[in-house]
Amino acid sequence: MMRPEIRHLIYFLAAAEELNFTRAARRLHIVPQALSAAIAQLEDILGARLFERSTRRVALTAAGLAYLPFARAAVSAVDEGIDAARGLHGRLRIGLAATGVHPLSAQLLREYASRYPDIAMNIRHFGFADPSGGLRIGSSDVALVRPPFNREGLELTLLTEEARYVVLPDNHRLAHCDRIAFGELVDEPWAITTNDPLSHQFWSVSAQRTRPIPNGPLCLSQEELFEAARTHRAVGLVPASVATAHHWPGLVFVQVRDVPPSTIAVATPASSPTRQALDFLELALETAPQQGRRTLSH
Repeated sequence: MMRPEIRHLIYFLAAAEELNFTRAARRLHIVPQALSAAIAQLEDILGARLFERSTRRVALTAAGLAYLPFARAAVSAVDEGIDAARGLHGRLRIGLAATGVHPLSAQLLREYASRYPDIAMNIRHFGFADPSGGLRIGSSDVALVRPPFNREGLELTLLTEEARYVVLPDNHRLAHCDRIAFGELVDEPWAITTNDPLSHQFWSVSAQRTRPIPNGPLCLSQEELFEAARTHRAVGLVPASVATAHHWPGLVFVQVRDVPPSTIAVATPASSPTRQALDFLELALETAPQQGRRTLSH
């Protein structure tokens, strides 16, 4: 009987977590055709279809959903075996949900690696589609996230906050401004960046609107948002750390002075977090500014 190879499982997990074969292939550093071929091989081995695919969406079938936890456990067991062979004593999977460029993230990751050198760290960046940083799909043990979003089953500890900026093409009528009011943006086409209702309301500032949002294109990553802004198809908000991290050709970032700031939090499972995740949380509380810290439980 043929058995799946570990690469089949890794490719399946990437596709299942992204629900987009192009993004999954980019994450795996392969071409989409290679990913599709590997998934087809795995489906032949299992004798079951794992994905429903159309031009508009990708979804797991009932067989795919049933297979998912076993594939995840198998890959985890291989990783644990590698760690044991290398003399490591545990693993921490860290999700960064649009938080990777904030200085606090870099500081925490460096200090955790220094304090716990015998713990293997897997660090993964998540786009707008998963504001939980992989916790919701079980691919992370702990995450640095930006609430609000649906936090059912999670515990969030707020660490810090920062202002929000609008991303505009560099020839936009407001591009010369240092700061603006949100009212100057309400008629702009707005990028749709997430399917999570709470997150969508926050990043589209729906509380300060009196008219329907002029929806722009769906943008599930920072790069897609920037391209939408650069081509005058939509605008959107980003945190100060993103706005000031690099020079982005063709774009400007203008602070929006009258919208609530974006917060950064450590997110852990509300039930049975790993020892390594709790150590990371403890380190974050030691490292983050003391003001503004508080815990949000579902």
